[in-house]
Amino acid sequence: MSSAPAATAATPAAPVAAPARRSWLHGLALLVAVCSAVWLAVLWRWQASGHEVTAADLAIYLGLLPLLVFGFVLALRRAWRGAAERQAAAAAASASRPVPGAPAAAAGDEEALRHTRVQLLGASLLCACADSPAALLVAGQAGQPLPGLDKTLCNAEGLPVMSLRIADLPLPTLAELQAPLLQPAEGRMPIEPAEHVQRALAALIGPLTRAVQALQPWQPLFHDERQPAAPALLLAWPAWWREPEQALATATVRALLASPPLAAIVPAPRWQIGALPLPEGEARDTDPRGISLWAEADRRLLHLQRAPRPAPLLIAAAHSELSDEAIARLEQQRRLFSASRQPKGLMPSEAAAALVLAPAHWPPAPDETLPAPVLLHRPALGLRDKSIEAPGSVGSQVLDEALQHALAAARLPAAEVAAVVADADNHSPRATELFGALLKTLPQIDPAEHLSMTGAVAGHGEAGALMVVACAGARVQAEARPCLALSLGDRQSRLALLARAADTPAPAPAA
Repeated sequence: MSSAPAATAATPAAPVAAPARRSWLHGLALLVAVCSAVWLAVLWRWQASGHEVTAADLAIYLGLLPLLVFGFVLALRRAWRGAAERQAAAAAASASRPVPGAPAAAAGDEEALRHTRVQLLGASLLCACADSPAALLVAGQAGQPLPGLDKTLCNAEGLPVMSLRIADLPLPTLAELQAPLLQPAEGRMPIEPAEHVQRALAALIGPLTRAVQALQPWQPLFHDERQPAAPALLLAWPAWWREPEQALATATVRALLASPPLAAIVPAPRWQIGALPLPEGEARDTDPRGISLWAEADRRLLHLQRAPRPAPLLIAAAHSELSDEAIARLEQQRRLFSASRQPKGLMPSEAAAALVLAPAHWPPAPDETLPAPVLLHRPALGLRDKSIEAPGSVGSQVLDEALQHALAAARLPAAEVAAVVADADNHSPRATELFGALLKTLPQIDPAEHLSMTGAVAGHGEAGALMVVACAGARVQAEARPCLALSLGDRQSRLALLARAADTPAPAPAA
């Protein structure tokens, strides 16, 4: 029983030993042949010349000389084999080389896509302190107004929580949109959406309406019966919402787009509406929907860059943690801000944002009085190895690498960045991470003049990554100088994106 495994294990060694043995025999045969030839030549020479042989002659001519000739023959054979192998390799490389011009074209296409730019046709938002990107930009730079005690919500101890609540939401408009959707039907259970879901949807009504209205100058393209432009809308709902709530949220958006004011701009059947798929398992609590939305939008915009007929892409996100259920969830995760227990925790907030993006070959607006669109370069994404809320030292390497990749995509020297918008705050380690990256790569940024921290006045959530880009676009429209948008509101994912004026020439290729 034990001999079979031993034989099986010994079998692979035979092919290895046989070539070595043959090589040794070939070397020995070559040495014998060389010695025989040298000895015959030397003895013939001595006999023909009548040379008197000495002991030194025997050592040199019959001992050392054959070894030198043998070494020379080995070196010559090795050089010959090397030259043959190089020639064969060159021939194989030549045979496997694609058609001339194809690699250059592919590399050129990849390089062009890496440095491509898209148009920001419009941006709208709503949060506790602002209803436009320009207003949020000012509030973030001033650091006011700060979060306050919520008048409705309390923590487990019965104390009011610090929150960023939107004062006035269009809840009646939301109820009108949802009335047909919430009616009980045969075979379908009625949906009772949570308070935080309804508040997030109500917050999105205004920004999404204004985003669609930004397409008004191109209205004829959407009504062209021969070849109409088909805009797409990509939505990001909080991953922890229940599936029926997410379905209701998407259906509410469809109802809004089908309402007469917006359907007059883009007919409802023209829209291609989709939402990010729900993650599974623990990702339901940790998935960065705002960052994931940008990643998917970047993929779709690359596809639109190659499309023969351009079309715009709208991206929208909304969130709210202002409900008893949401507060209890944050407390269970030990993430709720508490001056005594969690001084670096999360302050509940709510916000919504919608951006209108288009590929570079989207036609300019017929109305020349409209401002030129802001140009956005491709986003750079990064992932920290641990949560920013985890205990321990805080590093800025991932954010700095994302920042540098964003500059590389724009082919812009770091010294030319004029401003930064980031969704960091002052009470959590995100500020340490942000300033560590700025001091390393952008030392020219003066926090008092060139930095706007939206997280301190608008909070964190799915809409945060969209809001920083919207604010960067507003800064570029005001100053016509490059502005960098950084999103670090998520616990681990990071985003960097450069915005610049539309009249900026295309970046030159690197040397």
